[in-house]
Amino acid sequence: GVIGGGVFVLTGAAAHDHAGPAVLISYLVASATSAVTGLCYTEFACEAPVAGASYVYVSMCFGEFAGYLCGCNLGLELTISAAAVARGWTSYVATLFLAPPDALRVRIGETPSASSNASSSSNGGGGVALDLPAAFVVAFITCVLIFGMKDSARFNTAVTAVSLAVIAFVLVAGGTEVNVDNWTPFAPNGAGGILAGASVVFFSFVGFDTVATCAEECADPGRDLPVGIMGSLGVCAALYALMCLVITGMTPYENIDVDAPFAVAFKTAGMGWAESVISLGALAAITTALLSSLMGQPRVYMAMARDGLLPAWFAKVHPRFGTPANASAFTGVTTGVLALVVDIEALAELVSIGTLVVFGSVCASLLVWRHAPAPGEDDEVDGGGVTARAAATRRAGALVASCVAFGASHRALSLGEPGTNARIAAGCAVLSATCAVLATASFHFLERRNEPTKGFATPCVPYVPALGVAACVVLVFSLGPPAWVRLGAYTILCAGFYVARGLTLDSRIREDSGGCEVDGVLAVGAGDEGTEMTSLRTAAARD
Repeated sequence: GVIGGGVFVLTGAAAHDHAGPAVLISYLVASATSAVTGLCYTEFACEAPVAGASYVYVSMCFGEFAGYLCGCNLGLELTISAAAVARGWTSYVATLFLAPPDALRVRIGETPSASSNASSSSNGGGGVALDLPAAFVVAFITCVLIFGMKDSARFNTAVTAVSLAVIAFVLVAGGTEVNVDNWTPFAPNGAGGILAGASVVFFSFVGFDTVATCAEECADPGRDLPVGIMGSLGVCAALYALMCLVITGMTPYENIDVDAPFAVAFKTAGMGWAESVISLGALAAITTALLSSLMGQPRVYMAMARDGLLPAWFAKVHPRFGTPANASAFTGVTTGVLALVVDIEALAELVSIGTLVVFGSVCASLLVWRHAPAPGEDDEVDGGGVTARAAATRRAGALVASCVAFGASHRALSLGEPGTNARIAAGCAVLSATCAVLATASFHFLERRNEPTKGFATPCVPYVPALGVAACVVLVFSLGPPAWVRLGAYTILCAGFYVARGLTLDSRIREDSGGCEVDGVLAVGAGDEGTEMTSLRTAAARD
């Protein structure tokens, strides 16, 4: 499930707009970040194999509100990523029939002078390119998921085999057309471009977290999960790196097509006959990625609704098909609208920031999990009146703050001109990096309260989780301001909804209980459906 449509869709945007031929390094950075966070996911999955994954892990360690924001960002990120690969699906359908990648889109609001270039790229003609086929495929897959899909494992195996076959074809056939002169300059935008590219292509490695949630089904999670997660990431990193070498060697990076990079590269190289072959394999991979995103996101909504953090409507399960029908329909509508009106380059800029925030939160959660009592256990208070959980949380907060300061300083340093400001940014980067190291080392002064018992332990704690936090934060700062604005605005919106819903439900509880205080319950028996919603306010949240 890790090998999907991301590499066929996002490689073009990352190479063309950010990293150039150094997109190879971008993929290696993204894979290393995924590997570090994958270790933390694996330990959590072995110790607490439950639905909801990262949303539950963050809630256990940082409380209900943090888990809620984590779940909201994960949901939006899956929506954006599904919309991005759906746009790529349309482009590869067009190239399958030897048409330009933008041929199936309907452009509105274009200027007459730009209309002649409308078919060259997703934004080359001005106006808005409506992608009706992308909206249609999202609607179709949503219906399939609502009505249930038998033999999905067999289907996934088949399309993954097709994807691997096409990747092998790209490496063998494309390798003969490589011109090493196209690799110069290797990193036209420097380290900043490489990191920005890594942030964009990070989505290509999403999928290992789904593997982690399958711990409950493994005969020996402590053995099987590390092999499955790290093995799949290693194979993907190697294949993606080789594919990057091929496409940047076949076509100068500034000429790489953003919508259907591999198919157009082969066509430009005079291998038009291979265009349809590559398009077919890309369609198989993209369909798998769409299926995964549209299947996983409704279950996040459903888990949050069951905990009372979203309306009970999202938790309703279809009585006949046993699927989260309402949550799936909401996911399909929001994804379809984005896929219809927003081009791939804009989506690629937004696609990874929520996932990076969620993965960094999971790494920070592991630091608290190891050094705080489990939910429901008594929390010891030291001589200064500070509980063990509070001490671990403060250290994790200091680590995150130091990493944020380092990320901001590094961003300023990469964009600034040599001079006084650059020296100030460099000094801030060194100081914040030192603070991050000290915050990480300070965990050694805390007692370990939760040692892994299910067969797998993340190595070198606290340093590996801290490295995961730092890597995710740096990649977040490598994205552009539109992504930061989206994250901030969406977080504020979600926080406002959380407060408003909490006040509404608390008022309803007081009315139902005759004004009596109700401790620890957010809502019970809300609605005629009999859906029970209990609070996720565990002992961790109350502390």
